[in-house]
Amino acid sequence: MKRFAKFVVKYRLILLGVMLLLTIASLFAMTYVNVNSDILSYLPEDVDMTTGMNFMKENFDMQGDAIIGVQGATYEEMQELVEKIEKKGGTKKGGIIWYGLLKSMQDIDWSMTEDPVIEGLINAILEKYDLTVADLKEMTEQMSTNPDIVGMFHPDDETYLLMLQLNVPSSSNEAMDLLSYIEDELDAKGFEYAMGGSTQITREIFDSTIGEIGKYAFVAVFVMFIILLLTTNSIIDPIVFMVTLGVSIVVNMGTNLILPSVSVVTYAASSILQLALSMDYAIFLMHSFAEEQKKTLDDNLAMERAIPKTFSTISASALTTVGGFLALFAMRFKIGEDLGIVLAKGVALSLVTVILLQPCLTLLTKKIARKTQHRIIVPKFKNIASHAVTHRKTIVTIALVLLIPVIIMQNMVELTYIKFVEEDPNPTAIAEKVDALSNSLVIIVPAKTEEIDGESNVKDQYEFLEKIKARDDVNAVMGLFSMLPEESAEGIVDLVNDEEMAKLMQNSGFNLDLSMITGFLNNGYTMYSVMLDADPESEEGLKALKEIRAILDDEFGQGDYYITGMTQAVSDLQDITPTDFMVVSIVSVAIIFVILLFTLRSIKMSTIVVLVIEFGIFVNLSISYIFGQSVNFMAYIILSSIQLGATVDYAILYTVKYQNYLGLRSAREAAYTALTESGVSIMTSVAILAGCCLSVSLITTNIIVSEITLMIARGSIISGILVMLLLPALLIICTGNQKLEKRSIRRLQNKSLKKDYSKKVEQKQS
Repeated sequence: MKRFAKFVVKYRLILLGVMLLLTIASLFAMTYVNVNSDILSYLPEDVDMTTGMNFMKENFDMQGDAIIGVQGATYEEMQELVEKIEKKGGTKKGGIIWYGLLKSMQDIDWSMTEDPVIEGLINAILEKYDLTVADLKEMTEQMSTNPDIVGMFHPDDETYLLMLQLNVPSSSNEAMDLLSYIEDELDAKGFEYAMGGSTQITREIFDSTIGEIGKYAFVAVFVMFIILLLTTNSIIDPIVFMVTLGVSIVVNMGTNLILPSVSVVTYAASSILQLALSMDYAIFLMHSFAEEQKKTLDDNLAMERAIPKTFSTISASALTTVGGFLALFAMRFKIGEDLGIVLAKGVALSLVTVILLQPCLTLLTKKIARKTQHRIIVPKFKNIASHAVTHRKTIVTIALVLLIPVIIMQNMVELTYIKFVEEDPNPTAIAEKVDALSNSLVIIVPAKTEEIDGESNVKDQYEFLEKIKARDDVNAVMGLFSMLPEESAEGIVDLVNDEEMAKLMQNSGFNLDLSMITGFLNNGYTMYSVMLDADPESEEGLKALKEIRAILDDEFGQGDYYITGMTQAVSDLQDITPTDFMVVSIVSVAIIFVILLFTLRSIKMSTIVVLVIEFGIFVNLSISYIFGQSVNFMAYIILSSIQLGATVDYAILYTVKYQNYLGLRSAREAAYTALTESGVSIMTSVAILAGCCLSVSLITTNIIVSEITLMIARGSIISGILVMLLLPALLIICTGNQKLEKRSIRRLQNKSLKKDYSKKVEQKQS
């Protein structure tokens, strides 16, 4: 590191140029990073929601959906809009389900079937499936006059609803462009409208995040600048820090181009977390440089000495932070892996820029720094240290009394799963209709007839429909068999499945549009949309899902069907969240504990440090329970690794100082001195992490980002308090009368430490 430090100092202008080019290249690369706002796409492959979506994609050419509600339009205007949407692309063939398809059946010219040529051709086709023209007429009448279906798409004279079945992913540019195109068309006509469905949800998440990221990045940087201005002795130092870490953040975001995509949560939160978590590295280097400046008049030499001295400290700190992030890879919900790799990469890049770029900027601005020096007033934390030492038994007793309750309460926190953006408190009438249609289960079941495989389940379809429609929590059911007469259903299914005959039927000159049917039938499976009258996250909604599954098991056989929809997503997330939280907690604790063993070289002290921070995590979650606050499941899972990885540095800083003094003083004196010396550094780190995250939490409308940053901000404050009160008390009680390990004794009783201690004693006496 000494040779490396000399290289950095000698070639600092060249390094500045390289960093500038790298920053420009990263800014350019950032524009090509694929941001995925479809949160549910990170579900594991083996859960019901994912398997259902994959099956629907393969067999129905459907990857997303959108619900469009329009008020104040005429039928002709809606027909024109539908034609434009079809030309725009993004919907599957026959994938625009609306009232016009029903009306077209009412307008069929049945007199054409009286033409001898057409009649003979049609009868030749229908005869194969034991059908007649009368059967087709009955089918179209039942489909076009079904009150449930008509009321779903045309609830009143001025309202139309469209259900779009997309053949592109919900978060794709094509899907977003389609919704924007529809908005432009509706705005141009001056209609009142609302949008829903999976594509609209992903767009709202994307817009709320991308649209706000500049705003809350500015606020976070401003808050951090004020904190640094109060805790450093030069106006130029905070600017150097910001530029140094700003470059690392830009490079991190640019290098995300190597990943297939980055989740919108990662894209929004990683830059703020990276800035807050790695600011300590820049501060450590500044302090080392200032100490070396006191020993020499040569700034270059001072920096050459400061870099090796700082590297060992900040690399150990970075290792614990990265260790916490690596635990996120153990999550089944793959957004943890996404966030973990970006944050780990970001911390590593921050370490690099602090060692490479900050020395160059510091030496370049050293004259300005001297001219802009100001006095800083920082507390010595003597009173807090005194209370922590004097009342140590009381503090530990209080912690032990609270331990069991906080463990219980953190398990009782109410979790939310699919509430990603703030809801409109006063929705319009058309928005309420769209929301009602959006909350649906998509159920795919086998549609077998005797002609297909010798085993018919058409009767099961109607028994299933009868049971589902009888439920109070089901508003409506839309599907093939809900629109077909039972007597002729088998023949019509066979006709539609026979693509060659179906095409011949359409080309016979008889204008029978089968797209309404083909949209719900393919490859021997049929698709239903079951509109639930219950919130997807409510107990009623989950109970309805469970009972509908029991009906499906009874009618079609256990597991021989697929279910997707928001309620199913909630059910899947409820299943994997407790396991993910437990696994992430265990893995993060294990990784951090191993790192602590190498750093502290004491099993007992490492255990105490981990227990203190884990207790802080439990307290953090318990506060949410006490105040009746719901927590997004991602914030709940991610918190354990981030709070542990980010705030364990406070404990390490204090414990290392405690170890150093314990070799020469009593445990109480060592605890007191260590806290008075490390208190400023701890509270500066707490203020930076809490200030940045809290500022973001207060202004963002993205619920996920808001709750993650709020929990981390609160966690940093709690950990800081526990490190300054509970950790000293525990260390005194548990290690005060114990001999240190031989390796620690050799390290603590070196001559330089004794010399420093003697000087302090002499100064105090004089």
